[in-house]
Amino acid sequence: MSLRVGIIGAGQAGERQAIGFNSVEGVSICGVADLAAHRAQEVAEPFGAPVFTDWHALLDARPDIVAVCLPHNLHVAPAEAAAARGIHVMMEKPIATNMPDARHIVDVCRAGNVKLTISFVHRFREEMQLVHGWLRNGDLGQPMLARETMNVQWESHLPLWLKSKEAAGGGVLMYSAIHGIDRLRWLMDSEVSQVTAQTRIFEAGGEVENAAAALFTFANGAMATLTTSAPAYPAAPTIWETEVFGTAGMARARTRAWATMSNADGPQHHDTERWSHELGAHYNFARQAAAFVEAIRENKEPAVTAQDGLAALEITLAIYASSATGETIRLGQ
Repeated sequence: MSLRVGIIGAGQAGERQAIGFNSVEGVSICGVADLAAHRAQEVAEPFGAPVFTDWHALLDARPDIVAVCLPHNLHVAPAEAAAARGIHVMMEKPIATNMPDARHIVDVCRAGNVKLTISFVHRFREEMQLVHGWLRNGDLGQPMLARETMNVQWESHLPLWLKSKEAAGGGVLMYSAIHGIDRLRWLMDSEVSQVTAQTRIFEAGGEVENAAAALFTFANGAMATLTTSAPAYPAAPTIWETEVFGTAGMARARTRAWATMSNADGPQHHDTERWSHELGAHYNFARQAAAFVEAIRENKEPAVTAQDGLAALEITLAIYASSATGETIRLGQ
């Protein structure tokens, strides 16, 4: 089954989604839409795809899949329009900026009988696949404690809307750390039951947080911490690290670098940086696209589900609520 993919939003995410989908056999990019025609042209040109300045016109061309890569508060309308046309949806994270919008997106896609997945692309990196495999194989025993640490940077090429509370819904949590939240749920194989957290804004007059620290308790009794920062000043190196401690072993991973595991059988170390060199810097987008295409072709649930998108957003909003009130927020009640 050949599939045609449209890209809505020609920023960094849209470009990477196009590269990822184009790498899948039997898939082609059929159009790129962005209000800035020159930017859409830059993304579309390598694939010989037409350019649109109105995403409605792109959807009228009836792609099979659309990747929605717009500011976070603009996700609802293209999801509605795609579902009404029977077009499957790859939604960039977060699914939305609030739970009513997020649930509406899920509902319209279900009503339109189209598949919806959320771009939690870090799951598809080799180091995360290794840690997930060790956990599922029982190499670590029962997971009890995890730690996510992220230091990223508000790079100059990123769009200004990322610093707008209205457009982005938040700061580093909505832009980057929501990946870590998703990874924790996925690795611990359990839902977060309560959140205690604080956030901080570094910039005078800033609308969105540059840092957060959170403590999660999971329904299965495990716990985890998440710390993240995104200063506007130079703060190299960028670091994304994950640790998981179980009853029988522990694992540690650094994104784009390595993964290690140690238990009674001894240590393991895997260099994962080579994957970026051999398969391309954004091979995880290619893996993610391939998984979604497979779900469509085989009519099965996507690897990253709509529920994953809802849960990650709910946890993120709970961090904001805990920071604002100074209280522990209980989820799922």
